[in-house]
Parts: sequence; C-alpha cells; structure tokens
Amino acid sequence: MTTNEKDYSDYIKYLSNAVSVFSFFAGFTLTTITLLITLLPDPSSIMSQLTFLFLAVLFDLLIFSMGFIVNLVIYFCRNVPPLTKRLATITTLVVTVTQFGGIGIVLMFLLCDLIYLALASGVVYASVVIATYIFTVKPLKEYRKTRAYMLGRVEKKEKYRD
Repeated sequence: MTTNEKDYSDYIKYLSNAVSVFSFFAGFTLTTITLLITLLPDPSSIMSQLTFLFLAVLFDLLIFSMGFIVNLVIYFCRNVPPLTKRLATITTLVVTVTQFGGIGIVLMFLLCDLIYLALASGVVYASVVIATYIFTVKPLKEYRKTRAYMLGRVEKKEKYRD
C-alpha cells in the first residue's frame, strides 16, 4: 500500500463486528418472539400484543441495519470485482433471503389468530423492505455500475445508426 492510499481495514473490521452483533440480537429477538408466543397463557392480550409489536419492529430494524452495514463495507474496499450477472444474481438472492425473515414473524402472528398484530407487523415489514431497496440496494447497484465504469472494467457500448 502506498502512503497516499487510506487504510480502512480497521473500520471494515468494526463494521463486520457490528453486523455480527446485529445478527446475534436479531436471532435472539426472533427466538424471544417464538418462545413468548408459545408460552404466554394469553398472547392476545393488549400488553402481549404491544410487546410482540415492539419485538417485531426491533427485529425488522436489526435486519435493515445489518443489511445496510453489509453494503456499506463495499464502499471501503479497494478491489471490488465487476458487477457480473452472476454476482448480481447472488446479491439479489442474499437480499431476498435476508428480507424473508420478517414474513416469518407475520406468519407466526397469523397462526395464533393475532390478525391486527400480523397486519401491523406486516406494514412495518413492508416499509422496511421498501427502505432497504431505497437506501441499500438501489445505491449499491449504482455504485457498482459507476465504479466498474470508472475503473475501465465495462466496455462502452457503441450506438450504431443505420
């Protein structure tokens, strides 16, 4: 590494540690929801449903934060591979699978006949999915396209006129 280049490896390690902590807490939150919904004598009480809603929102925010940080790391990498169709497919698959965690919570609420809670957590989940696309996926796609173009890894398409 030359003296002019900035070394972000410590910051990348910090972000990686934050992702690990968020994924741990997201798993803990999901486990808490699962245990409470099965062990509470009356999960349909107002206090129980408020607690479930809080935990569902917490889970969705943890997943959003985790995805945001994972995509933030790429901005500090020096050697980013070009965005091929295969990498784009894998990235889309990872984002989709990660976002499906919120559907599980909504389905658990539906299984226990907590319709309004399922509706409320579904609305929160849908807003988090939209926010993930706006603040994470869309900027990442643009960054990958412009970075590859700036580094000369993408051939310019010529327009031919007949």
